[in-house]
Amino acid sequence: MPGLVVFRRRWSVGSDDLVVPGAILLIIHLICLMIVVVSLSILDYDTSLLDVKLLFYHQIGYLVILCRKCCLTAAACLYSVNVICCCFLSVSISIEIGICVISMRGSILDSEIRNPINIWIYIKTLILFIDVVWLILGTIWIASFYEESFKDKSKKIFVGIVISNWALVLVTFITVWCTFDAAGRSWVKMKKYQRSMRETESRLNYKRSNSVNRNWRQRKVMRAYQDSWDHRCRLLFCCIGSTERSRNSFTDIARLLSDFFRELDVVPSDVVAGLVLLRKFQRLEREAIVRQRKNGTYEFLSGVPITEHTQFLALNDPKSYDFFQTVIHYMYFAQGAYGWPMYLMINRSRMYHLLPELRSFGCCKSHSDEVEVIQDNCCYCNYAALKKTLQVGDVEILYVTYHVDVGETPFFVAIDYSQKKIVVSIRGTLSMKDILTDLNAESEVLPLDPPREDWLGHKGMVQAAIYIRNKLREENLVEKALNRNPDRNTHTFTLVLVGHSLGAGTASILAVLMKPDYPSLQCFSYSPPGGLLSMPVVEYSKSFITSVVLGKDVVPRIGLYQMEALRADLINAIQRSIDPKWKTISCSIICCGCGPEPTSVIEMSGKDTDINKYQEKKNSNVLNPQERDSARSTSAHPTDSSIALTIHQPLYPPGRIIHIVRHHPKPDEQKYDRGWRNMLKNREPVYQAIWADTTDFDEVLISPVMLQDHMPDKVLAALKKVILNAADDTASSVNSFSV
Repeated sequence: MPGLVVFRRRWSVGSDDLVVPGAILLIIHLICLMIVVVSLSILDYDTSLLDVKLLFYHQIGYLVILCRKCCLTAAACLYSVNVICCCFLSVSISIEIGICVISMRGSILDSEIRNPINIWIYIKTLILFIDVVWLILGTIWIASFYEESFKDKSKKIFVGIVISNWALVLVTFITVWCTFDAAGRSWVKMKKYQRSMRETESRLNYKRSNSVNRNWRQRKVMRAYQDSWDHRCRLLFCCIGSTERSRNSFTDIARLLSDFFRELDVVPSDVVAGLVLLRKFQRLEREAIVRQRKNGTYEFLSGVPITEHTQFLALNDPKSYDFFQTVIHYMYFAQGAYGWPMYLMINRSRMYHLLPELRSFGCCKSHSDEVEVIQDNCCYCNYAALKKTLQVGDVEILYVTYHVDVGETPFFVAIDYSQKKIVVSIRGTLSMKDILTDLNAESEVLPLDPPREDWLGHKGMVQAAIYIRNKLREENLVEKALNRNPDRNTHTFTLVLVGHSLGAGTASILAVLMKPDYPSLQCFSYSPPGGLLSMPVVEYSKSFITSVVLGKDVVPRIGLYQMEALRADLINAIQRSIDPKWKTISCSIICCGCGPEPTSVIEMSGKDTDINKYQEKKNSNVLNPQERDSARSTSAHPTDSSIALTIHQPLYPPGRIIHIVRHHPKPDEQKYDRGWRNMLKNREPVYQAIWADTTDFDEVLISPVMLQDHMPDKVLAALKKVILNAADDTASSVNSFSV
């Protein structure tokens, strides 16, 4: 940070990102140099033969390229290879060492100390072109003289060197292509103009207004970056085809991403380093809160502060216990909507259980069960996996569709006789088209009658909910389910909507839309997205929507507003960084995890005053986390106050939220160690369920399990463990009472 500027263009790589590439080049070139030197020193070359003479001079020339010398040095090599090789060795490694040393200088923001690296890059580029020319000549020799050459060992060594260096050149060009910034030239021109304007202000002693209106150079850069993001989206999602709906989605997502990163001169490695630092800062912050007993916090479980006001689910109460069992029951429906991929992930060793349910071809489908299955594969693998997953009660499936498009999500309708419910289960993210629906994350007014301007929802999921509502109406699916079996009183059953991830968000919005028509409707939303509904809708939905979040799951903490807060926190963490980027990132690697912590973390860890200052920069009033300070809520650019960053309407997870948290017992907590667990000292985490507040998920918690906690099988397993732990605690209490 900032991006490297060479060849009059900005690149998506920093001057401190060349440590690893430089080291790799150094090692490879050193190995090649040693091989060539050994080949010239040990093997006998008869230069009277044309092919051997050309091979000999080519290897001498390659030594010259490796050693970054001019062609005149090659003649000297003919007389004294051993002497020149020693000189070549020192020169060969000079450029790579120079790039590595310069790239390792300074902190992330201290880029001026690394400015000389541009000259080394220009020299490296020149040598690369010479290397390519020499490799072409080597390839010509292989094509012309390889078969007739008598030097078997020499030519094999030579072929290996040529192939490995062609591979290295290919990797180099791919790396250059990946770091190419399409708007880099316009960026450099805009920055040059901004510097000249600041110099003019300083010289004439006047100040521009903080207007968000942008000049034509800034608008040109924004258009260039929007086009760049649009091109990336089309390239990444090329397999989904080109439709008007997908093109519109690409345009919306490109505009959203270009606005989010508006004139922030950061590169991907800066984000990685910021996430590493932010995770450590968050841990120090939580430790300080517990140590100082702020707000009565005596513990953090899965990143959530536990106080005397925290409400744990009273699973010893029969009513609460039955409700929680219902939550577990409908998680099977949410999981079953994923079809055979999720079944394969969970039941790797029991896939043969699906074989009796498969159909060899679609035309051989049996209609005895009167189930309408749309756009499944030829063997009906998804439907077979769904039936196997729903063997948790008396369930009859009526309708299943696996049709998927942008804003159109697969779902199924079933009758749950055991719970006396009509269930609509919506699938989560499983395809590239689902990802496009997820990324279309701007807010949109819910299509209610009468409309309410402050009732907003995730745009992509609003579209998916409208699609499913229209499908239910067109096919008359709910009424068909209600009239399915009058002998079993299906007409008295009530409606339940369930889903996980994207399906959870879609089900929640669909529940809000269908609530006026079905007053007794319920919705169970598992791992819903954080940027889903505005606060008025959330308050309204708490009477009929129950959400479930596991641990440090990142998805319920992600929305545009939360991502903008994360952006501010990352910039704050990077600004506090003192160490070079390579050292900061290496602290998070497993093999380097035992090394020293970053200096900024060490300095903060010993002083509560520094931690308090860090907290104050995030929250103006720690007693009220809903109030943000200027660092997280302002639209000001971190280095240029004249640049306005985006600020979106806050959106939150829906309904009442059950948060499944982990408690990791400490060695002195013997109450969790019983029987064989006490013998093996294997203190597994204890899962507990608490009622969480909507605003508890405003901050993204950086953790190794932030993605793992989102998986549906992990959510289901955690829900079951809550019941098991509650049963163990009840049994322990009974035993203690008996004693």
